[in-house]
Amino acid sequence: MNNKMLKRITISLFVLVLIILSFSCDDKGISPLPKVDEVSGFEGTVYFLSPWPDSIRRTYLVVFKNPLLQPSDFVVFNLKYLSREIPFGTRVFKFSSLDSALIPVSPGPFEPGEYHYVAVAHQTTEELSLARKDWFVSGVYYVNNDTTKPGILKIEENRMTRNVDIRVDFRKLPAQPPGG
Repeated sequence: MNNKMLKRITISLFVLVLIILSFSCDDKGISPLPKVDEVSGFEGTVYFLSPWPDSIRRTYLVVFKNPLLQPSDFVVFNLKYLSREIPFGTRVFKFSSLDSALIPVSPGPFEPGEYHYVAVAHQTTEELSLARKDWFVSGVYYVNNDTTKPGILKIEENRMTRNVDIRVDFRKLPAQPPGG
């Protein structure tokens, strides 16, 4: 290869590199990507510690805004999140409020605030029912391993609350809310 050809190849490569660099940089030059705010919401895992009873027909993660202190608190207006159905026999179920859910109807940011009852609940009836008597709590979200009372789920603006973990033992169900 002669010097003239080598010089042309070098110049061509240099021009090609300049063209690539000019298209790959925006008006800020080479800078880190802008910080994107997180979305308000929650995520965690449900751990099923025992075999599923054959009587279970459907299982969901539920989040209620207000505590369930009396049967009338178990109403659709208090229910702020109802997950997609947890498949029968699942051992580990990861969830996020950004996933598709039955309530709220569209995924997206979860309303910041405090939610006083987060649980896994199941039904044994053939038909889906919204009656409290047809729901059984399988596992409850507790904070700091305090199993004496349900934990309060705190959702902050533009922040995911992580590790909302629940353990389900079908052989030892937690205290049931009133009206069951």
